[in-house]
Amino acid sequence: MNKFSYSSASSEEDFTNIFQGEGRNHMRKISLLALILAIGLIIAPVSMAADTIPVGIPLPMTGWAAGSAADYWKGIKMAIDELNESGGVLGKQLEVFRFDSKGFEAEIVMQAADYLCGQKKVAAVFAGWAGWGQDVQAYGKYDAPFFADDGSAAAVEIMKSDPVKYYNIYQMTPDGPGQAISMFRALSNLPYEYPNKKMVIINTDDSWGLEVMETLKTNFEKIGWKIAKQETVPYGTNEWGVILSQIRRIKPALIHFEIASGQENITFLQQFLKNPTDSIVSIGWGITPREVVEAMGSQADGVVGEMPAGLPAPKAPNAAGQAWVDKFVGLYKHQIPAGAWIFYTAVKAWANAVEQVGDAYDFKAVNAYLQKNGYEGHQGLMKWDEDNVMRAQPSSPVVHYQVQKGELVPIFTDPPLTPYPHGKFVKPSWIK
Repeated sequence: MNKFSYSSASSEEDFTNIFQGEGRNHMRKISLLALILAIGLIIAPVSMAADTIPVGIPLPMTGWAAGSAADYWKGIKMAIDELNESGGVLGKQLEVFRFDSKGFEAEIVMQAADYLCGQKKVAAVFAGWAGWGQDVQAYGKYDAPFFADDGSAAAVEIMKSDPVKYYNIYQMTPDGPGQAISMFRALSNLPYEYPNKKMVIINTDDSWGLEVMETLKTNFEKIGWKIAKQETVPYGTNEWGVILSQIRRIKPALIHFEIASGQENITFLQQFLKNPTDSIVSIGWGITPREVVEAMGSQADGVVGEMPAGLPAPKAPNAAGQAWVDKFVGLYKHQIPAGAWIFYTAVKAWANAVEQVGDAYDFKAVNAYLQKNGYEGHQGLMKWDEDNVMRAQPSSPVVHYQVQKGELVPIFTDPPLTPYPHGKFVKPSWIK
């Protein structure tokens, strides 16, 4: 666990040094005045600390999901730095407490909630990708607004089961089936003539992977496609020889790869490209972290994928959005991953609600404001549905990308499914 403070509050080390130095000497004099002074020295740092507003950031800093966490953190940090540089929230600096949520094990997620909300009394939590429902249960015990990119139907169902208890939970993206339907629309409307209607789906054995797989399977079968192979694999699978041999016998027109960590996507593509089939390769949510394009560069050219709640880049739809794009690229020297954009927005949405309410710890009022008003972001008004899920909307679309020249180029936004004016689909070079 690491604490990153952007406030001017005295540290615990400073506090200890003051007490053990001056306080001890004055105590020796057994003077009433000295006692008062010592008490004043003890209280002063506490008073200064009250001039900050703590916020919690549970992100997987280690383990298989750390790549996506780095993207979330860039957006969160950018928003917090902007707020602190402009005077803070309600005139108070934001103080950041981080917690390593590792692989989202239920016990770790609960420890994070108890540490951040129970011990540190944070005013809000920005969790990025946080699990598949255990995060909802962990933070539903508290009232601080909790912003997550969970996106699983399992998490949404838990929220729906008791909307009063889980009133403080905000999903920043559509759920898995919702994103899968958008994937289906994009893949079935590519400006490309598929040589056949055979599809292979490879997914992880978690609720996310299974939800996406089932939704894609159902919708493609409805339009006459055959799911020639469906393979469910565990995280950490990096040897694809057997599955690729089967793919080469099948010769599918479309391969969809739904694994939400980077390494598996990278090793699959590397091994596939040694002897590729004439197949469009879609890696779904796995393209959202930048690990694939950073590791493979132009080798990945031709791969398609999607980002939930994406900000189209390299060109934004308006001047405000473009200014943000330019600032982000200037800071981080690469285009915007979805996690950065949506959690920059989450921090700003929460800060705006607090400013309107006038008290960061009036949780009922802050949550009520968010639910009623949403947030006017760089692309327009963003609002949560009645179940506190931010489903795809024009101001927060699903953006479908293709890797071109080692970068992510938007080709569709959805809804409605619309060709992106600054980019177009290019047939992959491995297809003959």
